[in-house]
Amino acid sequence: PPPTSITFKMAEEPPAKKAKTTGWEEHALNCSEALMKADEAKHFADMMEAPVSTLQGIGEKSSEVLEVLRIETVKDLANYEYFHIARALATLAETETEGGRLDGSVMNVDKAVDKEWETKTLKEIVDAPLSALEGLSEKASDLLKELGVTTVGQLATFKYCRWAEAMVLLGSKYENTKTAKERKQEVALKKLE
Repeated sequence: PPPTSITFKMAEEPPAKKAKTTGWEEHALNCSEALMKADEAKHFADMMEAPVSTLQGIGEKSSEVLEVLRIETVKDLANYEYFHIARALATLAETETEGGRLDGSVMNVDKAVDKEWETKTLKEIVDAPLSALEGLSEKASDLLKELGVTTVGQLATFKYCRWAEAMVLLGSKYENTKTAKERKQEVALKKLE
């Protein structure tokens, strides 16, 4: 006669692996609006050599544009010379008083701007097209326009450069990259010295 009931024994699931303790489980900071999901849990230090596409909003087209400008990594973007020049000009423009230049003043930014912009105010330079920056080629200017950057002031506040700069600064100087266990071991070793 056929069996009246069949009993199946379910295989027990292996116990879940315990998550590695890092020492940062209680931290709440995040850059979820700036980084691709796959990179959000990494150290800032890891971002430095990551491709610029690690930043949210930089897709294939933007990556290609930046690559032509010799910007391939987050660190390259953070260190982009023309961003730093533009930001310095914009920062100092905030301090400028109309007609406030003293007689005999020798202050200038002649090496940062093209000849026709050397006598202008900082505020005028910030409102100027990218071509006002000394050494920025027409091709580079056109490529930056593809990214929505058309003026010196817009380059000064270009969010991708600002994000990259912040991550590189924090990752290179102000981030602890060792786990809680590694930090404890380091302290213990120092006590033995």
